[in-house]
Amino acid sequence: MKKIIAVAALIIVVAIIFSSIGSCSVCSNETHRAWFDEQGNAVADTTLSKSDSFAIIGPSRVHFFMEASGSMNGFLRGGVPTHFKSDLWQIINYYSNIVSSISVLSTDNGGTTSIDFKVAQFQNPLNGGGFVCGQSTNLCQMLKSVVSSLQPENGEVAVFVSDMEYDPVGSVAPSVLASVFSTDIASILSKFGYSASLVAATSDCYDRTGALQTNVRPYYYLILGKAECIAEVRNCISAILDDQEHFVDNIETGFNYGMVNYCISDFSGCVQVGNSPSLSSISDAGCSIELSVKLENYRWLLSTDEDIFAESFKISSMNGTKVTVDSISYHIENVVNRELKRDATAKIHLSISQMPYDCDILTWNIDVPATNTKKLQALFTDTPNSLQQTFSIREFITGMFRASLVCRNGKDNYIHISKD
Repeated sequence: MKKIIAVAALIIVVAIIFSSIGSCSVCSNETHRAWFDEQGNAVADTTLSKSDSFAIIGPSRVHFFMEASGSMNGFLRGGVPTHFKSDLWQIINYYSNIVSSISVLSTDNGGTTSIDFKVAQFQNPLNGGGFVCGQSTNLCQMLKSVVSSLQPENGEVAVFVSDMEYDPVGSVAPSVLASVFSTDIASILSKFGYSASLVAATSDCYDRTGALQTNVRPYYYLILGKAECIAEVRNCISAILDDQEHFVDNIETGFNYGMVNYCISDFSGCVQVGNSPSLSSISDAGCSIELSVKLENYRWLLSTDEDIFAESFKISSMNGTKVTVDSISYHIENVVNRELKRDATAKIHLSISQMPYDCDILTWNIDVPATNTKKLQALFTDTPNSLQQTFSIREFITGMFRASLVCRNGKDNYIHISKD
């Protein structure tokens, strides 16, 4: 009898232990174990590699290249202040401690001639009309010269400044010229093998008599190098231009953005499990959560067009829970602690309801609109020498994306939700 009582007591104790263990579980779905344990804590992803992360880093050196051609003269008139001059000079000065040189490129008998300046030597001829000339522009030859001298593996970045009007010596039939331009650009950048970002800007420009032609003549900063370094330079150049209201947009290729940097910044109607992306105690009425998603790694279209971001943000549930994006708001600063440094955060407000099971997994990511040219399309034209548009810029961008330097998004992100 005593043995029977002892065994019965042991069974009761074991039952209590298992009961208490079970009561701590927030999810009984085995398929979720790849990402979260029974208590809702995130499971370490052992498949992550270095390529799954992306961190912006400053360049070791910046080499500026400015092309000087007849079409650039409107920006460079001697003694005439232009936004082009002031913005370019501000950008060069920002990087003055690491500027290796400023090379002024021109086309000579189909080849490229380069004259190099130190920062202190560059301002006087820039302001005084020292670069005004009557030469045409062979952009392909110039870019070959730029990439051949660049050392991106050492953190060096090249910034090529041009109005991107492709007009080589003796050119005829502009439409035919433009049609092969994208192929030539694709060939140059594919052999280069690193990343590229194009920043579009506008400036006033003047004719040879000093009369204003337009306040919104487009020109461009083409940034070449490693993606991590390009992102820093892209942000700084864009921030300076944006502050002066001369920024149009930036576009890029060859970026591997890695995992999205985010946190659950607020919630109601539920409880967060530690620091994990996991929410428990969701009532039948559902809950609301706020995701703070960092956007400074990405091209600016994501943080300057809410509709584009809403289209790019993809979220779904594995087991049929209803997830609704209620609103999106932004917090953006381009100067942080008195330093030119972009801090861009999208706050995504979500409602979670109608859970059919005791737990579920939300899967989300950002489908980066790498090839979206929405804000650049106003600059496209098939007419050479247009004052407010750029002949061949559409073909240049096409060449960028034909160079096999595609942008890649990181792995999906997971949020665990549970009624228990």
